[in-house]
Amino acid sequence: MAALRYAGLDDTDSEDELPPGWEERTTKDGWVYYANHTEEKTQWEHPKTGKRKRVAGDLPYGWEQETDENGQVFFVDHINKRTTYLDPRLAFTVDDNPTKPTTRQRYDGSTTAMEVLQGRDFTGKVVVVTGANSGIGFETAKSFALHGAHVILACRNMARASEAVSRILEEWQQGAATTVYCAAAPELEGLGGMYFNNCCRCMPSPEAQSEETARALWALSERLIQERLGSQSG
Repeated sequence: MAALRYAGLDDTDSEDELPPGWEERTTKDGWVYYANHTEEKTQWEHPKTGKRKRVAGDLPYGWEQETDENGQVFFVDHINKRTTYLDPRLAFTVDDNPTKPTTRQRYDGSTTAMEVLQGRDFTGKVVVVTGANSGIGFETAKSFALHGAHVILACRNMARASEAVSRILEEWQQGAATTVYCAAAPELEGLGGMYFNNCCRCMPSPEAQSEETARALWALSERLIQERLGSQSG
């Protein structure tokens, strides 16, 4: 996300992933609106946060905005010779009125644990869950595990604990869904430099955005490769 910091903008919508069946679009003059494909309606406010947004700045170099025969805005990437209905500036949206407080409740009694954690990355975090072989404990352990956490299941019955682990591991087969989505989704054609988790764009951890850490990782990678090549030649 170094490009966002270079542009002087925050990735303001990275924590506001849309519910299933919703799509984010833009108007000709850069206002963001939301399409609910389930109920076949549109609205200006984000379905979860209630905020209004607009894109910031001009289109990237080589991009052009057009309108199709149905009046819907689409974008042409002349450099890569591609078209998409996803505004490339959606990575740079800003709040219409960021100082206006919102009283809209984000979660309610019907919200699932997976929805609460949507877009969060717990890689490197250790989570201990008691009673993790069933009920709320199991759903808690599963949700954190599927979001990258190292989960310790604290259970009295080892057999049931092992069964719970097996059930969680079965869901890891969905782990490639994000990779496939980013590679094949037509609305993402021509876009890059963004971080996705669980098929949703989200903000990487501060450590992942650290240029100092990036340089150190690069230096470490070079050293390990040199050591590996040196051991093979010997």
